[in-house]
Amino acid sequence: MTLSPQQKIYLTDFEQNLTFAGFFKSYKEVNNKVIATLQDIEVYDYVSSTPLFCLEEITLKRSKRKIYIEGIIPAC
Repeated sequence: MTLSPQQKIYLTDFEQNLTFAGFFKSYKEVNNKVIATLQDIEVYDYVSSTPLFCLEEITLKRSKRKIYIEGIIPAC
């Protein structure tokens, strides 16, 4: 997967039942794990899509089976 820092994405973490909407700062895959750092993030409850809070930056380290990346939208 090729991703750039200017791409807005939706990353769903099935372990935490959360969706993170933000911009990639970095992304890599190592041994079936994803290490993704996002910035300017809005966090939502995955099931209800209820907005929960905002974060400046977060790094997620998860098994590729426990996350889903979708909705890659070019930044304006």
